[in-house]
This record gives sequence, structure tokens and C-alpha cells, in this order.
Amino acid sequence: MLAVELPDRRMTLKTFSVINDSRLDRDATARLLQDHVKRSLLPYKYPRIVEFVDDLPKTATGKIDRQALAAANGRAGAAGARHA
Repeated sequence: MLAVELPDRRMTLKTFSVINDSRLDRDATARLLQDHVKRSLLPYKYPRIVEFVDDLPKTATGKIDRQALAAANGRAGAAGARHA
């Protein structure tokens, strides 16, 4: 999950998720993910933007490379994203 700046200069949360079953409806899956986070955490902490990716970039030690996600987010914009 990353904090991203919207065009109107506000900040929001964006999550990147890998979906293994291509038959699943991405909008419905994003809504399920958002609802789960709202129930598990405080409601204002849920990601407003869900982007599905083929795979997550990893560092040499196997951890998710958030810097690469942030860099890709800056170049790609909101392509493939679902806004709440």
C-alpha cells in the first residue's frame, strides 16, 4: 500500500494486488478487499484505489520493493486501477 497524490493535490491510499484467477471480476474483488480492510482496520485506513498487477517487484532478499512500486506508479498513473 502506498500513499499517492491525486490530481487535486489530496493524498489517498493505493494498494497493489496480484490476482491469480483471471476469471474473477476485478471490480467485485476490489470491493471485497476494501470491505475486508474496513472491517479489520479503522475505516479511514482502507485503500481508495486498488490496482491489480501481474506480479509484485521484489528486492534481492525477496521482500516487496515499494520503491519500484512508487516509481512504476509515477510513470503509469492510474491505468488498471479501480477507484472507490
